[in-house]
Amino acid sequence: MASQNLLDEPVGSTLWRQSAPMAVGVVAMFGVNLIDTYWASRLGTDALAAMSFAFPVIGVVLSVSVGLMIGTSVAVSRVVGEGRVATARRLATHAMLLALGIVVLLAGIGWVTIDPLFTLLGAPRELLGPIGDYMEIWYLSAGFLVVPMMLNGVLRAYGDAITARNVMILAAVFNGVLDPLFIFGVGSFEGWGLQGAAAATGLSRALTFVYALVVAFRMDAVDLHLPGATELWHSSRTILSVGLPATLTNVLGPLATAVLTAIVATHGAEAVAAYGIGARVESLLLIPAMALSSGLSPFVGQNWGAHLPKRVAEAFSVSARFSMAWGALAWLGMLGAAPVVAAAFTDEPTVHADIVLYLRVVPVGYGAYSVMMMVSAAFNAVDRAMRATVLSVLRSVVLAVPLALVGSSLFGLTGIFGALAISSIAAAAIGARWMVVFLRAEAPQTVDTGAALTEAAFLVERTRPESRPVMQQLVDTMLSLEDVDLHRTRSDAVGFFVGNRELGHIHPSGHLDMPLPPEVGDALVRLGRMEHHRMQDGGWYSHDLRSVEDAQHAQWLLQLAHALYEVAKRGVSDPLTQSEFETLSLQPDVQRRVEDCAVRWGTP
Repeated sequence: MASQNLLDEPVGSTLWRQSAPMAVGVVAMFGVNLIDTYWASRLGTDALAAMSFAFPVIGVVLSVSVGLMIGTSVAVSRVVGEGRVATARRLATHAMLLALGIVVLLAGIGWVTIDPLFTLLGAPRELLGPIGDYMEIWYLSAGFLVVPMMLNGVLRAYGDAITARNVMILAAVFNGVLDPLFIFGVGSFEGWGLQGAAAATGLSRALTFVYALVVAFRMDAVDLHLPGATELWHSSRTILSVGLPATLTNVLGPLATAVLTAIVATHGAEAVAAYGIGARVESLLLIPAMALSSGLSPFVGQNWGAHLPKRVAEAFSVSARFSMAWGALAWLGMLGAAPVVAAAFTDEPTVHADIVLYLRVVPVGYGAYSVMMMVSAAFNAVDRAMRATVLSVLRSVVLAVPLALVGSSLFGLTGIFGALAISSIAAAAIGARWMVVFLRAEAPQTVDTGAALTEAAFLVERTRPESRPVMQQLVDTMLSLEDVDLHRTRSDAVGFFVGNRELGHIHPSGHLDMPLPPEVGDALVRLGRMEHHRMQDGGWYSHDLRSVEDAQHAQWLLQLAHALYEVAKRGVSDPLTQSEFETLSLQPDVQRRVEDCAVRWGTP
């Protein structure tokens, strides 16, 4: 069952409990990169520059994994929110198999194209050797990255942020211990230099891989089996419907970073080293926003699946306000602390100065960038992942790269770093506007009677001739109920609304779609009165309209949805509510479920 703290308890405190453990975990996750960078900085500027060139390529593989983790988390959270725990376990298993196959394929391609790829990215010939040494080992261990990340997505879907945090902390601890040993050696072992950093990361992932499998077995989060092709294809479509756009969204960042690295490279190896260090420090500064977006995604997924749009809107508002406040605090902090941070990584004057410049200019856009994370997390969770992808394209490709090119030619590194801040601010403003409009569109306001009659005529005229009388009766009956209005929705459908809540909509092509609390909808499916929606998993149910009897049953279903509204608004004992129950002749099980979920669903 869905974790009740995600559906019932106060929004702010629930997001805090979800995000605080994830913040610790994200600190640990990015700490791995920072630890690698710190120890590599002891090897000199060339080693730092080599890792900086590697960073965007590694980011692509990581982004694919994160995108698939988001798809897994959203898909599983929706199913958990609907109460289908067995399906959630099978989805978790299929997600791990899918992600493992994709990442191993990407790593294989990367391993055989190291030299031409990094030459294309602007790496000088003298750095190709160190880059190759590092990346060969990194690619070989990439498969161990996937299973722990997919498991984290599953744990987040269930509302278990503590175990997800522990998995990430364990990886950081292993890496922190192994890094200096493998890079510099101990005793008679001389160490492997930059190769040692990659080897330490690979071994720490392998150990975490084992731990993650043990956790999965103990919590019964997966249903180990070998799925058939059809079953795996169906699960893959469910996961990739969010995971693919999320992956594209995440991948665009590293790809844009690769292009930006090439632009920065025109200013010398010192500038590239500074850019790489600045990006890693940035990852730490943005941890609170990243953790909050991680907590926001399953929260929105479960509440959207349970049809609690007010909680979704409140969660987004709380998250956006926190993001702006934290971004402002991070920028103000870096104005003074940038020289100290830079000194921790290098004593080379040019690299130091460039790091300070990065940490004083780019954080101007951190608040806006954090808001954009919340927009993307929310859109992913409500099955509008393509909007998150478009927003990422806008920031990374349409704005950041062209502005960086212009800024580089006019103002040097300052222009490049300023372009990053400007692109974040512009994209966040657009994304926040999209989200506000979307949430308002999902809660349409009432219309006048004349407009309702026009929509009724639209519906009846497009119904099969033999079913028009009963469809007209359905419309008349629904309009006679308290507060019911008709609105055009989804371009060709007519929806029945009570205030801001949709009871259901009818497509003239012949089916009724209804959003219902999972416990009510699933009971109706078991009784053979409805089916799960043909395309949407998030608590939507359908009924085909092929005959007069089907249209009469559609009227019964819509009246049931209205009765649910009455229970939520007035309570079970209200005479009007009891009158509707008597008219519907509900089975005791269905009536009990309607009454149980009414308090949580609330008034429209």
